[in-house]
Amino acid sequence: MNDETQASRRKATKRMQIVQAAFKLFTENGFYATGVDLIMQQSKVSKRTMYIYFPTKNELIAAVLEHYRAEYERKLSGLLARDDLSSREKILAIFEDAERWFGNVHFHGCLAVNAMGEFDGKDPAIETACRMFKAWELGVFQALVKDLPVQYPEDLAFKLLVLLEGLGAIAQVMKQPCPVDIEQMVVNLMDCHSIA
Repeated sequence: MNDETQASRRKATKRMQIVQAAFKLFTENGFYATGVDLIMQQSKVSKRTMYIYFPTKNELIAAVLEHYRAEYERKLSGLLARDDLSSREKILAIFEDAERWFGNVHFHGCLAVNAMGEFDGKDPAIETACRMFKAWELGVFQALVKDLPVQYPEDLAFKLLVLLEGLGAIAQVMKQPCPVDIEQMVVNLMDCHSIA
């Protein structure tokens, strides 16, 4: 391995170290409440190193949002690639996983929604990262519903996203398990669109 390759790997590792520390802090404390000094302390980097990789806090936030989307995409990729599950079963599995996530004591809401709440109208790069995350989520549902025998598949995909987002928002605020059977809500929603 040559020196240039080693340097490139070290840079990628250092950048990821900062992003992961910031991700944890932003998730737990919010964006405005998390200072750059705390991120530097948690990621064990100097101010100089921090600003080499992220000249502004907002650039770091956009990178953290991209990391959040990539991690969620990586997590879902195994499920989406399974040939032994129908698209309907994959949709139900997404909601089953979400229900577990929403019930976790470390759940603080969707990071993209939280970021949009703090930065709407203030930073176009952060807004774009948030919109890209939600567009990706919608795209997952759009790809899955196209394989279902349903009427108005685009409407169904959007309704599934709204249901997922609403459940997440309620879980964030209420801090208790959903009193309604989530799987049954999803089944009912899909059945309403069924043409079979």
